[in-house]
Amino acid sequence: MHKQETNLNIMRLTLYFLFALLLLGSVSCQSGMEAEEMDSSVAALEITPPPNLSDRKIKKEATIRFQVKDLAESSTKIEALLEKYGATITNSQNYNQEESIEASYTIKVAPEKLDDLLKAIQAESIFLDNKTVTADDVTMQYVDVEARIKAKQAVQQKYLELLTKTSKVSEILTIEAELQKVQEELESVQAQMKALQQQVNYSTINLTMYQLVPASYSDRTNFTTRVTSALNGGWHLFKDLLVGVVYLWPILIITIAVFFLIRWYKNRQRSIV
Repeated sequence: MHKQETNLNIMRLTLYFLFALLLLGSVSCQSGMEAEEMDSSVAALEITPPPNLSDRKIKKEATIRFQVKDLAESSTKIEALLEKYGATITNSQNYNQEESIEASYTIKVAPEKLDDLLKAIQAESIFLDNKTVTADDVTMQYVDVEARIKAKQAVQQKYLELLTKTSKVSEILTIEAELQKVQEELESVQAQMKALQQQVNYSTINLTMYQLVPASYSDRTNFTTRVTSALNGGWHLFKDLLVGVVYLWPILIITIAVFFLIRWYKNRQRSIV
């Protein structure tokens, strides 16, 4: 009896041992599967690297304002610098203020030459009022406009294909109307792309130079000009006075009448005496 109980206990221990082995194997397999899944998940979560700097679309713009000693001389030097750096002037204006003369330019230059040209221009300054340089990343805007162009072109191609497959006048007119609309939208988006490319391919410099001229106008002009201006001013003043006298004719008549009346009265008094 005792021997049977011993055999029974041995069988139970054996079963427990086998069960433990099976459980351990299952856990190991599950851990291996989870590890594989985790590795695949990590691989799936790998972030795509950002585009290279050379692929980005950067719009650069600079604004600078400063005082110069001689505006005419500095303007000549600036024009020579622009020719040296291959830059162009797209807009220029001159201003004559009461105590200063100014010149402003809008300049287009290749982005890689912007900094060097800006330093060369600033060398003409004797007093810097302000200087700002901005660089805007318009890559996403560029990609968006490019995608819109491709989409419009695809729609345009579909309408062109439909025109070749139909012979009904009503359908042809409808397709042509839609095609015209798509064409106009495509041209508008293409114009946006052209403007964006110009902004990326050419940087902008907004330049303003000024020279202080504290002397009065008469000190800055020659004798002949001053005499001519004085004669013109005197003639205009005479005409204004003459017009003013005409406006006062009723008062003049009354004044003359009162003068003669007083004189007549005094003469009468003398005659009576």
